[in-house]
Amino acid sequence: MQKEFVSAGEILKNSSLKATRWRLVLLGMIMKSESGISYQELSESKDFEGHRVTLYRALRDLEEAGIIEKLRDASGNVKYMMKPKESGSHRLHPHFSCRICNSMVCLTDIELPDISLPAGYTREQVVCLVYGLCKSCASTTS
Repeated sequence: MQKEFVSAGEILKNSSLKATRWRLVLLGMIMKSESGISYQELSESKDFEGHRVTLYRALRDLEEAGIIEKLRDASGNVKYMMKPKESGSHRLHPHFSCRICNSMVCLTDIELPDISLPAGYTREQVVCLVYGLCKSCASTTS
């Protein structure tokens, strides 16, 4: 999640994307989600009344613009989260996914080392995912 409050409109204005109605709605929903949000949750929300193709395209555009990231939680479901920015560049960081409630959080306080690839290779995404029990689920299973 963004450390300082920035509106969906400001984020889109600073990207290469046009601030369409559905991009603004979807980005706002993703920004509000503290543990990632699924395609199904987005499509079933009362805030989104668009077509599923519109949803798919908007998510793809936001991901390609580097605004959001798409990750799989402990159950294998895809979740969308804000891609944290630090000093204008994206830092590599791990994520945590609870195997009981499927919540997912960015562990932005932990920075991963840069990964050098052989010549000719192009990195598209680095994923470091830690599975376990979140604080809430751990306290109820004890």
